[in-house]
This record gives sequence, structure tokens and C-alpha cells, in this order.
Amino acid sequence: MMTFYYSMKQMLRTPLRSILFFVLVGISALLLAVGGSLLYQSSGMEREFEKIYTTIATVEQKQEEVRTIPVWDETLQDYYYINHGVYGDRIPDEVLDFDGAPYLTEAKLRPHLGAYVEQMYQGIGRTTVITVEAEVTETRTASESIPLRITKVLEGAREEGEIVWFCDEHSEEPVTLEAGKTYIMQLREQGVVHGELAAQNALDPFELEYGFTNGIVSSQFTPEGEQKPDPYLESGENKGVRYDEVTDGFYETERGKRWLNVAHTQEYENRTIPVTPVGATKLLLPFYRGEAVIEEGRDISGEEYETGADVCLIPRQLAVLLQKEVGDRVTLPLYYADYSYIGGNGMSAPTILNTDGEIYPVFDEREYEIVGIYTVSQSAEKDESELGMYEVIIPWNTVPEEAWSENITGTGAGYMKSYNTSFQIPNGSIAEYMEGWKKQGIDGLEIKFYDNGYTELKEDLESRKMTSKIFLTGGLAMAFLILLFFANLFISGQQERIAVERLLGRTKRQCAVSVLSGMLVLAAAGIFCGSATGHVTAGIVGQQTETELKFDTAYSNAAVQAVQEEEEEEEKEAREETEEETGKAEATVESRKTVGEKKPPVSLAVGSGVILFILTVLISAGYMKATLKKEVLQMLGESEEI
Repeated sequence: MMTFYYSMKQMLRTPLRSILFFVLVGISALLLAVGGSLLYQSSGMEREFEKIYTTIATVEQKQEEVRTIPVWDETLQDYYYINHGVYGDRIPDEVLDFDGAPYLTEAKLRPHLGAYVEQMYQGIGRTTVITVEAEVTETRTASESIPLRITKVLEGAREEGEIVWFCDEHSEEPVTLEAGKTYIMQLREQGVVHGELAAQNALDPFELEYGFTNGIVSSQFTPEGEQKPDPYLESGENKGVRYDEVTDGFYETERGKRWLNVAHTQEYENRTIPVTPVGATKLLLPFYRGEAVIEEGRDISGEEYETGADVCLIPRQLAVLLQKEVGDRVTLPLYYADYSYIGGNGMSAPTILNTDGEIYPVFDEREYEIVGIYTVSQSAEKDESELGMYEVIIPWNTVPEEAWSENITGTGAGYMKSYNTSFQIPNGSIAEYMEGWKKQGIDGLEIKFYDNGYTELKEDLESRKMTSKIFLTGGLAMAFLILLFFANLFISGQQERIAVERLLGRTKRQCAVSVLSGMLVLAAAGIFCGSATGHVTAGIVGQQTETELKFDTAYSNAAVQAVQEEEEEEEKEAREETEEETGKAEATVESRKTVGEKKPPVSLAVGSGVILFILTVLISAGYMKATLKKEVLQMLGESEEI
């Protein structure tokens, strides 16, 4: 005890030196505590960001030019003009597969696959599209609205003997229909009636007229995007013909059989739903933006996407219509592929016929387990990326791409668009990706990245991590130099005392304790104060620079929900119970989650202080050991020189 007393008394004989040592050691401890805490916070925030944020990109082929096209208006007897974008040669998605591309999910040109679901049909006929036999009372050219009398209904909500109005004004040469002949045609509502006959019959000016569909014409494409020639239209007499005259035995001919297949169009449309194969759910923008959320069940897992498991996500409306729940199975007979935009409407191919005049056969049929049921918010963006009505999501690897190569309709393999081509890369790798992409020298594609601001957040985090490393490095360097200086100063300044104590019979160990105890106590006090101040300072800095992430608990994506479950499980369960009780599970509820809001643990400050104290002990002990190796007379001589 007396040893410690005399040691401290010796330190107080040089108060300015001791106070300076105390302050400088405390500052070193503060720098270490702040640096360690900021590094801990930044690393924690980075890990959370990696869980929450995802970086995807959409790809779209650019138009080469815009052309002005004249369109003849029979009513105005004049042309009006529309602008039409023109694309060049189709660029295949294989160009995106370049060396060094850091894909997590590769870019694929996705089709919508039409699935014929028997239970979908509700027996409701439509008047928008009809397939009928009809005749005219007088020979007329359909350059304006003319009356047709329906003699037979093959499909559609019309009746025999009913009069409908027909016009072929958009054709270069409007068709002329002859009296006394019966024609078969597929018609679609296209606008309001117009012309002299409509006026003479005092028709309601808002009564709708019909025009030809392309249902009789096959629009089958190759995987390379080239349209296959339709034998039905190869001969001169059939070129461009979208109707036929019905004669005896007509339905026994190839042309008649084709019309019977066309008459199933509405039935197939009523029962067909879009099935989208994709490499990850988040590649679909509505899911990425949080507009579509898995309401029941779970998302398709990464392993299921990788192995091509027979699992799917279905929308709530389809689950209700099919009376299905999570865990049930649904059979999806896939019979055609369409790469064009379907929007918020149901699946509707330009034609369901291949070039043989047959309805596309089923190319893949299997049972899928429903692992999740999703909903789409009413406020979702209405753009080309919106999900189609009854759209089912399946893993890309479930159905081989070559399976639908003979069943492609619509716009064929088409052009890459934002709604059908996307990919995922690691967060923070946009610059790396674009550097590799620019080396390919392809200018015809526009790549748009989505990362919800991760790049900016990453830059801020890197800045904070750099600052924390500067604090740590500066604190360690400062501490090392300070300890070297003051250990030398304190110990060298007490060599006479050490020599005297040795002459009085004290051991080297007793001398070391006598000299170092005061210094170490003073260092410990400075380290404690500095570490405590550093811990408080780091908490204040963290609060000032914290980043708030806002998301909608009803329409957040699965990744965000996963983080919620880990950190706010009790709050989530309580919220779900409340939503079930109130029946407002689909209501928009804004929740805030602060990333990085956790204060750094005290253990960080304690740990940095312990490390600094151990460094103090090692350096001072090293100096003391070197001093004690000297002979007593040598120490007395050096002390006289000092």
C-alpha cells in the first residue's frame, strides 16, 4: 500500500506532466472507442442493407427511328397521321451473357405462357368478340357502317336473326359483301356506327359497330422472332382474307375446319390465364416496388428457383375463383407462349391457331403446389410492368425453354422490353457491370437499374467506415507514440530513485511496482474517462447520421418482411392479429424501421480501453525491464546527466 502511495506521490511532483499524460491517453482512448463503435455501426447497417436492398435492372431495345404513318378515315374522307416507333434487327438476350457479368440472376427474355384452366370458365358469353354466319340484304361495300343479319352464332352472346353493324374502313380496300351469300367471320367491337345508312336508320350515335379480327390468321413465330408463313394465306385468293363464304360441305374442308377452331376463341380466352416463368420474384417490378405482396404463405425459395420445383404463386382473385388455399395444388396445362405486353387484362392471344390451322396443343402439363398467395395494391403503377389478371408465377427452370418453341404466338420472341427482360446483380456492383457492358460495344439496348438508393447509401457507409478506420488508426498510432514518450519520460526520470531502492535491498519486481503503479493507475483513469466519453460520443454521432427506411407493411417485399421477422417478431404478430380482427389486412399501414438505430454496445468501449491498457502495460514494462537490466552505478550516472 505504501509502495502505491509513494508511487502516486512521485507522479504528483510533476503535475503538468501527469495531467498531460492523463489527457493524451484519454484522447487516444476516445478515438479508439469512437472508431470502433462507428465501424461496428457501419458494418451492422451494411449487413441490414444487404438483407433489405436488392439491385435489379430492366433491359429494353431502343427504337431506331420514329415514322409518321398516314391512316385513312372514311368518315372524314381524309388522312390522319400517327407516329410509329421502328425497331431495327432484333437483339437476342444472349448478348447480355458476357464474361465478367456479376449476375445473381441472369437476364432472360420472358414470355407469358397461356394455361388452359378448365375451372376458370364461368359460362358468360361476350358481345365484344363474336364468330357468326351472317348475310346482307343488299350488296354493299363496308367503307362505312352496314347492317348484317346473323343467321348462325358459332360463338358469342348474340342471337340468330339479330342485326349488327359492320365496317371495314381501316382496310386499304374495304370488303364488298354480296346479297344472297352467307359469310362466316369473326368480329370485334371497334367503335361507334357512322355513315349514311346509320343516319337513315336513326341509330343511336353511340351504338357500336364491328370489324374483322385476325382470328383466322395464324401468328405463329419461331424462337428467333420470325413469323412462320401461314399456308392458308399463301394462295392469291386467300391472301389477307379474314372471312369466307359458307357453302354446302364447307365445314368438311380444311378452311371450314379452321373456322370451327376459330369459334373456340372465346372459350379459350375465358379459360386461359398467364403463367410467367421467372428467375426470382423480385425481378418483376410490381414485387420489387412493393406494389405486389405475398399475403399468405411464402415466396418461392432460391433453391426452388434453382432446381425448377413445381411450385407457384397465385393472385388472391384466382385463389378465390378456383377455391384454392396455400398448400393446395393446381394443374396448369400450358399451350402457347406470348412475349408481348398483356397489362392488367387477362391472357388474350392474337390468335390461338398455329400455321396448320389447329389450336395450339398443350406442350407442358403438371401440378404445381401453391406456396404463396399475393395481392396487388390499388395504387400500383399502371405501366407496362403491371401484372396481368390472374397471373401465376413459376420458377424459370421448371419448364424447359425449348418446350414452347413450336407454340409461340403474339409478337414472337419479339424485342427485349422492360416488362419481359430483367436481371439481378449484387448490391453496389452497377459500376462494375456497366464497365463490362460498355466493352461489348452494343448501343441498341437501354439498361435501367433499380436499387432503391442503395448506391448512395453504400457511398455514405463507405465514408463512415473510412472515418471510423481513421479514428482507429489515429487512436492507435497516437496511443503508441504517447506511451513510448511518457514511459521513457517517467521511467528515465526516476532512475535515481530506482538505484536508491535497489541499494536499499528492494528486488527488481518491487522496484517495478513502485515506479509503474502510479503511472498505470493514471493511465487507467485516463483510459476509462476517454472510453466512456467515446462511447457517448459514438452514440450521438450514430443518432445524427442514422438512416430511416420507410416501407409499407401491407405491400412490402419478402426481403423486408424477413428482416422484420428477425428484429420485430412480437410487434409483427400483434399487428397481424389486429389486421385479422379488423379485416383490414390489405390496408396501407406505414411503418418505420431505423437502420443503425441500435447504440453501440458498452463492450466495444470496454474492449478498446482494455486493449489500450494492455498496450500501456506492455510498453511501460518493456522500458522498466530495460532499465532494471542496468547496473546501479550506471543508473546513478545517467540520472546525474539528466
